[in-house]
Amino acid sequence: MAREYGTSVETSASPEQVWRVWSDMSTWGSWNPNVSTMDWNGGFVSGSTGVMNTRAGQHHKMELVDVQPGRGFGLLTAVVPGTRFRFNCKIEPGASGGKTRVSQTVEVGGPLGPVLGGMLGPQVSKEFGTLLENLARKAESA
Repeated sequence: MAREYGTSVETSASPEQVWRVWSDMSTWGSWNPNVSTMDWNGGFVSGSTGVMNTRAGQHHKMELVDVQPGRGFGLLTAVVPGTRFRFNCKIEPGASGGKTRVSQTVEVGGPLGPVLGGMLGPQVSKEFGTLLENLARKAESA
């Protein structure tokens, strides 16, 4: 198993509010600092595929996996040849109506994952805090 790199934030938004925003890819460009648009086929379900268009002009083919409505999902992509990136996105309800925890991590696998993961994991995950704070704010206002 590859090492995970990432972070989490807490929000006053309910898990349902977070899920409503996170599972609506048409909103990603408004709160994710890296995403310009998402071109997606097949809805927000496991096995659906599409392309993430970044603000830097890159285009990454992606696949949704392990979609658990209201709880989380994974995204698979290969950004660097010989690697496989898995983004793990989770929503955890707070105890007794407390704050919702929202987290995102990345695992770098594939043949070159053990060699490049220690460099690419921290680099890719460095903006997860900003991304999650933006997601939380969007969900709180939803």
